[in-house]
Amino acid sequence: MLIIKTINNNVALAQADDGTDLVVFGKGVGFPATPYELEDTSSIQTVFHNVDNEVLTAVSPIKPEVMAAAVEIANRAAKTLDCDLNRNLFLTLADHLQFAIERTEDDILIENPLASTVQTIYAREYGVGEQSIGIVRERCGVELPHTEACSVAMHIVTAEAGGEFDNNLHDFQKAMSSIDEITYIVEECLGIQIDRASYNYNRFAIHVRYLIKRLTNGESASSRNKGLFARAANDFPEVSACTNLICDYLKERYGRTCGSEERLYLMMYINRFLVGR
Repeated sequence: MLIIKTINNNVALAQADDGTDLVVFGKGVGFPATPYELEDTSSIQTVFHNVDNEVLTAVSPIKPEVMAAAVEIANRAAKTLDCDLNRNLFLTLADHLQFAIERTEDDILIENPLASTVQTIYAREYGVGEQSIGIVRERCGVELPHTEACSVAMHIVTAEAGGEFDNNLHDFQKAMSSIDEITYIVEECLGIQIDRASYNYNRFAIHVRYLIKRLTNGESASSRNKGLFARAANDFPEVSACTNLICDYLKERYGRTCGSEERLYLMMYINRFLVGR
C-alpha cells in the first residue's frame, strides 16, 4: 500500500492498488516521510474510502485517541441504525469531540436546549449519543457532560444518507428549535406543562416535524375536511386560537401557510394535551 500524505502520526492518505484514495488509521502510519510503501499492513486498524480531502485537512490536528473514539461511534451508529451514513461522519465527529473535550477540560459547560426534543424524535440516534459518552471515557480518559449525547445525535441524524436534512446541521437545528418553540406556544396558550416523555408529546412532536418538512418542500396535505375543520374550530375555540398562533409562527419562519387540513390535524394533536387536564 502506497502512503502518499501524512495527516498525523497515526492517520495518512493512501492509494490502493487500483489507484483509489484511502484514509488509513494505524499506529505510526503517518510518521515516515511520504510517499512510502507500507509493506506491513498489520498495523492498520481502519480503512476508509472516498473521504473528502478538505474535511480531512480540517481535522488533521485531531489527537489519535479522539479519532479512534469518533471511528467507533460512527461504526456504532451505522450498526444501530442499519443505514448508509455520510462517509465523512467520523471526521466531523472527531472535530466536534476534540472541541468538546477541550471545553470539558477547561470546565466550560454548554447546555443544549434541544436535547429533550432530539431525544423524543430521534431516540435511536440519541441512544448512540449516550453510548458515545462511555466511548470517549474509555478511549480518551475524559468524562464528557451528558449534554454531548444530543450533540453527537445531531451529527448522526444529519449524516444519514437520503435523510431529510442531507448533511445540513443548520436546517436540523432550525427544525428542532421550531418544534421546541411550538411546544412552548401550546403550553402558554393552554396554561399547561407538557410532559416531554409522554406518548402524546412524542406523537405531537413527530407530526410537527413532518409538517415542517412538508412546508420546507412546498408540499401540503389535501383539504378534504374543510367542513370538519370549521366545526372543530367552532367547538374548540381555545385549541383553534392556539393552532392559529402556531401557523402564524410557521408562516413567519418558513414563509408558507398551513392549509385547513394541516390546521385540523394540529388541533387534534393539541386537543389530546387537554384530555384529563
